[in-house]
Amino acid sequence: MQENSNNIYRIVIVGSSSVGKSSIIQRLVQGVFVEDLTPTCGADFCTYQCAVQSENVKLQIWDTAGQEKFKSISKSYFRGAVGAILVYDITSMGSFDSLTSWLNDIHEYCSPNAYILLVGNKSDLENQRQVGVQLVKDFADRHMLETIETSALSGKNIKEAFARLAFEVSTRVRNGQISTAPPVNKATQLTIANDKAQNGKNDGCC
Repeated sequence: MQENSNNIYRIVIVGSSSVGKSSIIQRLVQGVFVEDLTPTCGADFCTYQCAVQSENVKLQIWDTAGQEKFKSISKSYFRGAVGAILVYDITSMGSFDSLTSWLNDIHEYCSPNAYILLVGNKSDLENQRQVGVQLVKDFADRHMLETIETSALSGKNIKEAFARLAFEVSTRVRNGQISTAPPVNKATQLTIANDKAQNGKNDGCC
């Protein structure tokens, strides 16, 4: 498999606070679930590599804060993103109701034609579900989004979600539907990696 700068894609994961964005990334990168993660302030950064049609693709994933007070800061990380994971919590109608606002931000600040995957997290809490499947389908159809349900706790569909995103983004870039932004420079990656190491958390991130 080959990797070059054309196969490095900027991705944002967005949604309201406490929907499990950081837990999704923790499960994806490290394969673990940490119950009490510190809320993201601004944004955290990590990378994830996967194979797409015999090519090595690197996703630069920006985990943005969901709290309203950090929203203006979070938007700055949307610029140049060619893909977005839009997350809601299936046990929280409030998180679903906020999706339109987050979707508007994605359309305004991410790259034109960025691929958006709608993710319903916490599928392991089916007995606490507030957001009906048909409601999600109607929303996804209205906004022409693909959707998937995941569980950061069990790992269900986490890798599948990012594999789908990587494939769709790669296809759109290859077809000229999306133009990619320059990848994050190594100095920025190193700074964030050192911060993670000092905190003793997120060893898979950089």
